[in-house]
Amino acid sequence: MEDTDTGAAPPSLRKKRNLYTPRGEASAFDDGKYDIQQYAYPSDLYSNRAVYGGNYAIFYINVSSDSKLIKEQNAETVEDYPPGDRGDLVGTGLTGAQLAVGNSITGAIEGAIGGGLLTGNTAGAAKGAAVGAAVGGITGGIVGAQMSRSQKRLKAAIALHIPNNLSVNYGVSWSDDDTGGLAMGVAAAQQGWELAKAIGSLGKSNNSDVTGTGAAILTNIALSKGPNQPGNSVASGLAANPKKEQVFKGVNFRTFSFDYKFFPRNSDEAQNIIRIISQFKYHMHPEFKDSNNFVYIYPSEFDIFYYKDGLENLNLHRHTSCVLTDMSINYTPNGMFNTFADGMPTQIDVVLSFRELALLTKDKVKDYL
Repeated sequence: MEDTDTGAAPPSLRKKRNLYTPRGEASAFDDGKYDIQQYAYPSDLYSNRAVYGGNYAIFYINVSSDSKLIKEQNAETVEDYPPGDRGDLVGTGLTGAQLAVGNSITGAIEGAIGGGLLTGNTAGAAKGAAVGAAVGGITGGIVGAQMSRSQKRLKAAIALHIPNNLSVNYGVSWSDDDTGGLAMGVAAAQQGWELAKAIGSLGKSNNSDVTGTGAAILTNIALSKGPNQPGNSVASGLAANPKKEQVFKGVNFRTFSFDYKFFPRNSDEAQNIIRIISQFKYHMHPEFKDSNNFVYIYPSEFDIFYYKDGLENLNLHRHTSCVLTDMSINYTPNGMFNTFADGMPTQIDVVLSFRELALLTKDKVKDYL
């Protein structure tokens, strides 16, 4: 859904997009739309309900439209797939022109601050804004000419059983910060005469005429910011209260891992395991955009869905779009290297660690995330 902002922003930035579209009802897995036969483990994942209970996870793979996999190798892709939730900036779908304008405005703001906007140096701020806008515009123009965050979803998807250990981490960041300065200001504002008396007595050898709030403020400052702070504190038996408060800093990107133990039972299953491992290794890495290797194209992204008998299982958490950040492969999980006659290891343990690209809010959590 799109709407138009009638504010004073440049025309190229007035177009806004909804940054989050709820996923809604449970979706069905269309096995005719995706090619999973060569990327499924175990081979009887769908038929053996006695063991797997009709439960499985599908790893959809989204690659950059600029990828050589699309442009040169003509990899098969699918159309009309639901867009993933990839974060606010990516969700805006910036064009090259919008990126150039955004960089120019950001450069102007940062230049003005660096030039003295906050210290009252208006001339320096104006000069800094002009320089910052120029530099930002040039940077945005260069990057914008190369940009493309559009993606295509591969027809090849990976189907795996639900691991024995399925968990996900939620976290938010808080920190304890000092609020003593503001607390002193508020208290002094409520009793202005005490503040005036305290300020007027600064530098005097005897502050005995300062009492109440003013005296408490001066004592706090002396014990926290004055000279000989430790000695004064020890000698007086008093300590400044920094009036710490818990300050909310933000939401952590959610992380989770899949721990798989692959036991090939026949040659077809062994080949599927090799192909699955190769796909994960390949898509977690970037590729070069230019022949001189100056610029990377981002690695592929994954959309992970849990299904029960072909229908999305809403009893489990949902994921925003993810990147594969770590992959460990152990060919000797039992402390000994054992292979079949063709050299295929009898067991391969793989741990896949993912990080989501979008931060959670109450609205997203309500949408079964």
